[in-house]
Amino acid sequence: MPPAVRAALAGLALACSGTLTFAQAADDPLAGRTLFNNTPSSGGAGITMSCPQCHGSVEDRRARISGSNDPYADISFDTAMTRFAGAVQNQSAMAQFRTLTQQQARNIAAYLADTPETLPEHESQLTFSATAANTSSAPQTVTIRHAVATNESLTIVGVQAFGAEAGNFSVQPACNGLVLAPAGSCQFTVTYTPRNTNLSAPDLVITLRQGTSTTQFERVLFLSASIAGTPPPANAGDDSGGGALDARGLAALALAVALLARRRRRA
Repeated sequence: MPPAVRAALAGLALACSGTLTFAQAADDPLAGRTLFNNTPSSGGAGITMSCPQCHGSVEDRRARISGSNDPYADISFDTAMTRFAGAVQNQSAMAQFRTLTQQQARNIAAYLADTPETLPEHESQLTFSATAANTSSAPQTVTIRHAVATNESLTIVGVQAFGAEAGNFSVQPACNGLVLAPAGSCQFTVTYTPRNTNLSAPDLVITLRQGTSTTQFERVLFLSASIAGTPPPANAGDDSGGGALDARGLAALALAVALLARRRRRA
């Protein structure tokens, strides 16, 4: 647990443990929504204000936590817990929230982090390998899961790979156009079937829209694949051979550039 989180939670009079900042099965975003919206009635003694009195809606708060002004941003439980505990510890207006129990604080954090998500999580990398061109890799499963504590549906606008050799990947079924109820999910598989020996590094972009809003937002997974025996990107800049890069070396260099661009986009 980061020291700052431990200190903040000590101010909340919570019993800290090694797993405090990771969501657990008992953490309840529905209970967290009740606490967030009406803390005096459902929280501890001495609490006279609710979260929206300072922060507006939960979407406003998520936009601030995300740092990108995105009310639908993918927020981890760890990030939500850190921000909430730090605010209670360091802001005098929130001192009254220190009477919350450990579980009540965790439930509020679970609600703050309750936005549409993917498994594997947003901005994870999926790595594939095929034995030869025109042969398929083992498929990998991706799940899109809607938030729990919401009254709005989630529309999956599209699932598509974009970028270097995107055509080497197939998605079945794509879940395109599916509407998920709260806590609903859709599962699909991604398979790599290379048409050539080029290394592949596209982004799998999942475009979503919540409720009646016309605003679209995304979850992204990074795909990386090659044919077994193709030199990895890490060797692309190795000039120990003293000669010009061959076709595979140039492909590896292109993939290394694509991966660097990803890191810059995430920074």
